Amino acid sequence: MAGNSRRFFLLAVILGGGIAIAWWARRAPADPAPPALASTSTWIATAHQLGPVGYRDPAGAVSSDGRWLAYSEGRFLRVRAVEGGPIVELPPGEAQIRNLSWHPDSRTILADGYQTQTGWALYDRVDGTRRALWPGRDPLTATVGDRPETARVADLQRAVWSPDGSSIAAVVSGRDGQALWVVSADGSSVRAARVTPRIGFLAWTPRGEVACIATADGRSRVTIPCGGRAVRTDPDLDAYGPLAFAPDGATVYVSLANASGIVDLWAAPVGGGRARRLTSFSRDAYAPSVTTEGYVVFKVQSYRTHVALASADGGPSLPLATFQSETPSWDPTGRSIGITFGTWRRVIDDAHYPDIAQDAGIIGVDPERPAVAPSSVVHASASEDQSLCWSPNGKWIAFHSHKDQSDDIWLRPAMGDAPPRRVSMLGRGAETGWPRWSPDGKWVLFDGDNRRTHRSVMYVVGVDQESGAMTSEAREMSVRGLDIDVSHAEWLPDSAHVVVLGDEGPGREMIFTAARDGGEAHVVHRFASEHHASGLAVSPDGAHVAFVAPAPDGFFQVFRLPIGGGTPVQVTRDRTHKTQPAWSPDGRRIAFTVWNYDAQFWRLP
Repeated sequence: MAGNSRRFFLLAVILGGGIAIAWWARRAPADPAPPALASTSTWIATAHQLGPVGYRDPAGAVSSDGRWLAYSEGRFLRVRAVEGGPIVELPPGEAQIRNLSWHPDSRTILADGYQTQTGWALYDRVDGTRRALWPGRDPLTATVGDRPETARVADLQRAVWSPDGSSIAAVVSGRDGQALWVVSADGSSVRAARVTPRIGFLAWTPRGEVACIATADGRSRVTIPCGGRAVRTDPDLDAYGPLAFAPDGATVYVSLANASGIVDLWAAPVGGGRARRLTSFSRDAYAPSVTTEGYVVFKVQSYRTHVALASADGGPSLPLATFQSETPSWDPTGRSIGITFGTWRRVIDDAHYPDIAQDAGIIGVDPERPAVAPSSVVHASASEDQSLCWSPNGKWIAFHSHKDQSDDIWLRPAMGDAPPRRVSMLGRGAETGWPRWSPDGKWVLFDGDNRRTHRSVMYVVGVDQESGAMTSEAREMSVRGLDIDVSHAEWLPDSAHVVVLGDEGPGREMIFTAARDGGEAHVVHRFASEHHASGLAVSPDGAHVAFVAPAPDGFFQVFRLPIGGGTPVQVTRDRTHKTQPAWSPDGRRIAFTVWNYDAQFWRLP
């Protein structure tokens, strides 16, 4: 059944993609006609992402000889023949694999996600092994400008092999900005240069130059060499990586933004001029890689979510919304639910970060008439606005936002249009999670980065729910006995203790309780899961915790567990993935997000 369901989904995606390509000319008659090769594009594989939060798109690329596709699913690296066949499972990483690059021998793969202190590894497709990249030469040293600088191998970003396999290019970020480092294949020599504009994805030209996406004056361009001459395309649209070059070096394949807020794959002359659009899907089409024979492989994003609920005792999942929505939270009356809605990313990389199409809104709780749009919008900006939470008296709403280039918790009145104000200030570059208001209305709890330990920990800030005034600055909850990263927490009814979800290590999750004022942690439950930041919920009486874990059917489902420990009871059973449970104020229902997050890989000749 599970296999049939997945095959049906893939068939629908393939047919939908074919229709999108055929419909291209009717949708945009002013653009150049799509090349004939677009009609013969073929699906190769689908990468299944392991959660909607805390993940980036699966990395993927075709080998130089065109025979193999490598792609990631979380921390797992897979290889399969382009023409079909069994999937080769390579050793899992310790962290998510977000970048990979083939050596021209079509056997060796460079990928990140390898151990915290090392960062990059070399995988052997034939032997099924991996080893650290340059273990005896870490850290690396280079002269940047007129002074020597060092960088750990783990500091290398967007690393890519050169066409002849003799070098690896990467971005290194330092105090004085970004630099382009080119390291010999054995790590023995480095040449580096400071790059003034903000740079992202790298690609080697067949001539041996390093090109990149560079952002200057608010525009994203392909630049050759990196940070140098910009490729001016017609139409003149922002460019987003990754990018790749045709074997003759005359054409660059790159994604250009369209009026719908997504990107299409285009072929552009490297000297500038009229570009040809190759795809027109309803989602982003991007991340090209090219074989020596000129075949192009790219991926299409498929990301779908909606909010639903089920009885806390178990039962069918009932949709509460038909549009893209997630991170449910209940209002104190139980009649409304706060949601995050939108299309997720406006573009597929961070060139304009934090411009992310997520806003905070509210829907009614009516399973008989699922919402087709938010009944009201709490906060909408060109940033990531998400996971609102009401104060117990319903007067105030706390939410997470990247507003004003921050990554913080903000507070605004539940009624009226008063501007929000920030209540967490962890510092630029430190991320925060989802806020939760204590039952007594005196505290707001959230997870966030500790800049000193580089761990995600819990913070508590004092807020008066009557006036909305801060009564104390955000302070870290000091928990003894555990050394883990926290991903979410909820209050117990006494407002003096919390239930916390944390990551013990790759594929290992833990639920524990701790006091608001700090102290020893008390472990409630340990379980295996690759789903990161799945959230949890506490029943109003504090007797049970709801969490998400893999079920025997292969899907992530909601489970219920006594706070004192015991055997988890499965709450949801329909064959869809769940995440982010939220218990209703009356204790009878649990809301959650239903999600599907895939990347399909396609080939153009």
